Amino acid sequence: MDVFSHRVYIESQRTKEDRQVAGSLMRCWKTIGIPDFLQIDNELSFRGSNKYPRSFGIVIKLCLYHGIEPVFIPLSEPWRNGVIEHFNDTYSKKFFRRQWFNSYAHLKRQSKNFQTFHNRHHRYSCLKGKTPNEFTQSDGFKPTTLGPNTKLPVLEHIPDGNIIVIRFIRSDRMLDIFGEKFKVSKDLIYSYVKAVIVTEIHQLQVYLGDELADTFDYQLPI
Repeated sequence: MDVFSHRVYIESQRTKEDRQVAGSLMRCWKTIGIPDFLQIDNELSFRGSNKYPRSFGIVIKLCLYHGIEPVFIPLSEPWRNGVIEHFNDTYSKKFFRRQWFNSYAHLKRQSKNFQTFHNRHHRYSCLKGKTPNEFTQSDGFKPTTLGPNTKLPVLEHIPDGNIIVIRFIRSDRMLDIFGEKFKVSKDLIYSYVKAVIVTEIHQLQVYLGDELADTFDYQLPI
């Protein structure tokens, strides 16, 4: 979902395999535009590997390749993706549970029909009663999209860019970055911090609000 316009892109997949996720994201960006940020949870297929946490997966690399900053919400706090969770509830109650799908292909077709219906007819108070399509047209916003023939790139190296990880620091002062632990200043206890992996300079920067509170070397695979 584009949180600016509340336009949605729906694509049903059989699995959460990372290349399927990446392919779906590319088709989304061809349709509703390339975002500045992609807010996601800490699902393994989004980040890469538990064994090699700095060898980022295709989803992170794809975001960086297209100049998008992935933003990982705090661990075990799904409500941080509240807009998406609310839409998922709408999708489940008004579409998925109301129909019988005789095949996977049928589900995919009907999901696209629901996508079209939502964007044309679902009204949001935050859009002053407009539908996503009406809001986009009235605002005059023209998103930058990927070209229709753009292919999933081969990404052997980690592109330059920023990866944002939001975390809550508890009394042990440990910052968890994809399973790796970094001990931060005691001044950060019981605070939410923004950790930024700056891939170009192999550095982890920790912010409290807008203030840089700590830095760590963060060597990435060459």
